Amino acid sequence: MADIFDYLTWRGDLTLGQCPLGEIDGMILARFAYVPFEYFAQPLPKRFIPIRELAGPAMADEALRAEERWKLQDERLLPALAESRRFGPLEVGFQRSVLDEVLQTQFSAVTVRLDEDLYAVLYRGTDNTVIGWREDMNMSYLCPVPGQKMAVEYINRVADKIGGRLIVCGHSKGGNLAVYASAFCREDVQKRIDAVYNYDGPGFYDNILQMDGYKAICGRIHTFVPQFSVVGMLLGHPEEHTVVHSTQSGLQQHDVYSWEVLGPRFVALDAVTGGSLFVNGTIKDWTADMTPEQFESFVDAVFSVLDDTNMQTMHQMRENWFATGVSFVRSIAGMDETVRAAALEALKLLARSAGREAVEALTGA
Repeated sequence: MADIFDYLTWRGDLTLGQCPLGEIDGMILARFAYVPFEYFAQPLPKRFIPIRELAGPAMADEALRAEERWKLQDERLLPALAESRRFGPLEVGFQRSVLDEVLQTQFSAVTVRLDEDLYAVLYRGTDNTVIGWREDMNMSYLCPVPGQKMAVEYINRVADKIGGRLIVCGHSKGGNLAVYASAFCREDVQKRIDAVYNYDGPGFYDNILQMDGYKAICGRIHTFVPQFSVVGMLLGHPEEHTVVHSTQSGLQQHDVYSWEVLGPRFVALDAVTGGSLFVNGTIKDWTADMTPEQFESFVDAVFSVLDDTNMQTMHQMRENWFATGVSFVRSIAGMDETVRAAALEALKLLARSAGREAVEALTGA
């Protein structure tokens, strides 16, 4: 089954001038936003720099390649982009990253110049940090969160420094930020946006969906989710979406490297699976009877455990899920019944997920 690397082999010799940007190109750019530019030994220069120029030093930086935020597939993607005629000459600039424990936000964005009159504003999704996942949880009961405000500020500032049209892309939380920024940027900036590409990013509450800014951009939003989507099915999504076939199972389908492509498009399905609908229905059932204050208490309980155990990444939590679970049960003992029940259900989901990962690791499945 073909993936984005097959697409780069097939289409990588054609420039965007020869074949305009499409849905798979948007996904590649959204994934490119995960490159941890902030950990480069030498920061990106203030000017725009071609992808092929930044790839060499990045791949030679052993400390960078050891970063947990650097996925193995990203290590393969960056040189593939640099070597292609389609992406190698594209220029990168205006990189900004924020990791703030006080604000509970992990934010990163970068802009790519596609040609003299078209730019792609890219928002990074959740990385492997606990702070990043905390912000995702905060989105469930707060809007806007600091990252959403930063996303609006970022696109307004970039638009003031460049001319031409814009496309906006993001995967996971980055997809949510791409939509939010496009909906609530200045009106003159919004008029310059040709399209918004949201790859399995969560939606919004009804009060956001009813605002004029969202309604104005809704027709330009292109949303893509895998068949077992959890993140991308959360909250409201009135825009049309495409269901993409993933070669992975369960929550691993959130990884865009598993999404199947055929020629210039994704392999599309009619609908998400019943399992996806069930999981999202279960999550909504957990939280349906909670007030925002109760849900905030639930989130605080989850992340206070991680603070107490000094875990900085979700990988560490998965490796120590039993100890985490014991601490978690202790921390929720004094909560009211509604919050405690939801917390225990979340812990069961974590245990089942950890168990599956252990079996897959042992069997190579």
